[in-house]
Amino acid sequence: MADSIIGIKELHKNLKRVADAAMKGKSFTVVRDSKPVFRIEPVEIAAERSGNVEDFLALKFKGDADLSKRIDEIAYADRR
Repeated sequence: MADSIIGIKELHKNLKRVADAAMKGKSFTVVRDSKPVFRIEPVEIAAERSGNVEDFLALKFKGDADLSKRIDEIAYADRR
C-alpha cells in the first residue's frame, strides 16, 4: 500500500482510525509545518517465530559459568 501523508493535528484527532489502518498494512508519513517528522508503519510478525518457553530454556550457556560476572567486572569496574 502507498504511504499516506497525515498532519499531527489530524493524527491526534483520528488516532484510532490511523491505528486500525496501520493494522491492515497502511503506512503514514506524519508532517508538521509541511515537513516530514516521522512514519507510522505496520508491525510485521514473522510466521517463523513460533518458539515457546521450553525452547528458550533449552538454550543454556555452555561455557564458563562466571564469564558474565567477569565481563561486568572488566567493562563496568563492577567489584561486587
